[in-house]
Amino acid sequence: MSAFCPEEPKKLDIVSHLEEFRKRILISLGVLAGASIFTFSRGDSILSIVTKPVLTLVPELIYIGPAEAFTAYLTTALLSGFILGSPFFLYQAWAFIAPAISRGSRRRAAAWFLSAMLLFIAGIAFSYYLAIPGALKFLLNFGAGVATPRITLGRYISFFAALILAGGVVFEIPVAMGLLTDTGLINTRTLRRKRPHAMLGILIFAAVITPTQDIVNMLMFALPMALLYEAGLLLARGIERGKRSGNAA
Repeated sequence: MSAFCPEEPKKLDIVSHLEEFRKRILISLGVLAGASIFTFSRGDSILSIVTKPVLTLVPELIYIGPAEAFTAYLTTALLSGFILGSPFFLYQAWAFIAPAISRGSRRRAAAWFLSAMLLFIAGIAFSYYLAIPGALKFLLNFGAGVATPRITLGRYISFFAALILAGGVVFEIPVAMGLLTDTGLINTRTLRRKRPHAMLGILIFAAVITPTQDIVNMLMFALPMALLYEAGLLLARGIERGKRSGNAA
């Protein structure tokens, strides 16, 4: 049959890869559901952690719709379930691509995945301890004397989730730059030449991902992103030097 249908093995190979991908997606969704159910059962404790930054500035949160409190609990459970399950999701991604990587490169790839996980956690910590309190203080002080803040639970949870996820994503900049350099898709010369464009893109991206329109909140993400870009450039330069040393040897 293969003599008459030479493309058949390739088609079967693609189908098996798609089936493997589907299986890992379903497993990840199952883990997300399980982790979210677990965090939902601990909703009061988790919500107290989530609301701590704002409750140091306002006496209470309110809700104005019958389902708002439930929706806030559900959103918090999904967010915390995603964070709790993120190491497993990363492992599923690694397990999917590992068979396509040579054995000698797997250790390096594993290091990239570990770095991505650590930076994701660092980004979440940055948002929780610095970005969110700083943004809240600026925004609430800006309106002091004009009106009394009455913040709804649902609006605050949306604000919190946006900044938490944004922090986790932007801290992946050095890993993305280093990985692209390691695979040869980009080089430090291009990164240096495109620095002005990258800085403009960072400002635009920071304006998009921050849930408020104030310049202080935007710069609170733009400045770390610019520093992370420079860190990624240093990492890329080190990777290129290591490759040159290896080739020379």
